[in-house]
Amino acid sequence: MIWSNADITVAISTIGTGIERLRLPEARAGLTYLILVQQPPSQIATPEVKRADVRVETLPSVGLSHSRNAAIDLCETPFLLFADDDMDLNPKGISALAVHLEQDTELALAAGWRDTAFHAYRRSKQRHALTLFNSGRVCAPEFMVRVDKVKQSNLHFDTGFGVGAPQPTGEDYIFVTDLLKRGLKAQSFPIKTGHHIGDSTGQIWQDATLVHARRAVLSRVFGPRAPLIACAYALRHYRKFSGPDAAFAFCCDKLGPTTSHDRSEECR
Repeated sequence: MIWSNADITVAISTIGTGIERLRLPEARAGLTYLILVQQPPSQIATPEVKRADVRVETLPSVGLSHSRNAAIDLCETPFLLFADDDMDLNPKGISALAVHLEQDTELALAAGWRDTAFHAYRRSKQRHALTLFNSGRVCAPEFMVRVDKVKQSNLHFDTGFGVGAPQPTGEDYIFVTDLLKRGLKAQSFPIKTGHHIGDSTGQIWQDATLVHARRAVLSRVFGPRAPLIACAYALRHYRKFSGPDAAFAFCCDKLGPTTSHDRSEECR
């Protein structure tokens, strides 16, 4: 195992008392943790925050994308990995992603895999370039960015998407595709960055709000081409829709009313 020589920040987004479930790996040289707390409790008592390798910032904002953007703005190291407070992080995998960024200075984003996703996707076993068409499974707790390229491109997460936003999913995919549209390079590697506890929204099709959000993501990414892409998407996932009328409505962006959506964590 080759360890990266670069300094790495792991930015962990949390809200309220979620910080109390934070569990970090043992301290390692070059690896620091930036804990971003929205709606902080009156007292942050977890022993994790007292470590020398941990920095805690409370944020006045609400919404996961706002938290991710704060991580970009506050990061002081060359490389930044995004994470959530229920991640069981793998320092070896995190360092391995940084090694690839060190070796290829044109690479702006290196994506790994949560261990559950690693076993579920055939392409996880192969290194491959990310595109608008194959990066939909990428989740922020799996990818690392080269901070200077992101800042120079004025790249941020779209705050209209993600937990706490009007469209409660898709912010990770939009970030990656926005990066690609700026001419930056992104690749996926057969590397496990950790274990993410909780359900994947990619498996939830009964929540009308999530279905609406998926359609909004396609419009955001593909613009005028979105109806064609939506039809291909609907065909691929046809059996998951409630019936042909629902699939047709998805293609035409004529979905019915939604219900409230209050999920604390999500990844596609």
